[in-house]
Amino acid sequence: MFVETERLIIRDFTEQDAAALLDIKYDEQVLKCDPTFIKRDATVSDIKEAIACWQGIAGKDVFTKGICYAICLKDSGVVMGAVTVSFLEYLYEPEIGWMMNSKYTGKGYASEAGASASDYLLEVLSLDYISVVMDVDNPASFRTAQKSGFRLFEKRVPYDYFYSECNVEDFQAVSEYFAGKQSGIGSCYYYFRKFNKNSVITSRFYGDTKYDGRFS
Repeated sequence: MFVETERLIIRDFTEQDAAALLDIKYDEQVLKCDPTFIKRDATVSDIKEAIACWQGIAGKDVFTKGICYAICLKDSGVVMGAVTVSFLEYLYEPEIGWMMNSKYTGKGYASEAGASASDYLLEVLSLDYISVVMDVDNPASFRTAQKSGFRLFEKRVPYDYFYSECNVEDFQAVSEYFAGKQSGIGSCYYYFRKFNKNSVITSRFYGDTKYDGRFS
């Protein structure tokens, strides 16, 4: 990827960026959102290994294999953040995200990168839409998603099929389980979508298609 905006360049990572990416990985704000980014106890050697793997990924494999792109200041070339691209395992659909060195937050860089990178992926890979998810206690990412052109689709409560905490054959038990999870911090997430302007999907969000009386 190579995308140029008013203030930024979004490009492939190179080995020379390893130290900057390590700083981003261990930034306090990034750790709050995703402590396992790359790997939990990553070293600069691990970062270089990850970058080497990303350099061999192209096309729609960026989603199935997962990749990060560098967010750089256009005037200085400083790497201050990363755009993440992957397939959500529990949704099986393309996702984009962002993480920034906290020294560069609050200036609109993340939303500028999110908007341009998502537009690029939607167009180049001919996707109908791309998703963003975040914990419900992450207002900064919530605002960044909106400023990047994503619309809130719904609030979701995930269910772990492998480690069931309730009897899924008992309707009352399932209702109580989700009612309890609905208000718990860390147990829910906000789900956003951004559609390709050329997508054939016409009804994209609730309320997009008005009731025409055909079923009365």
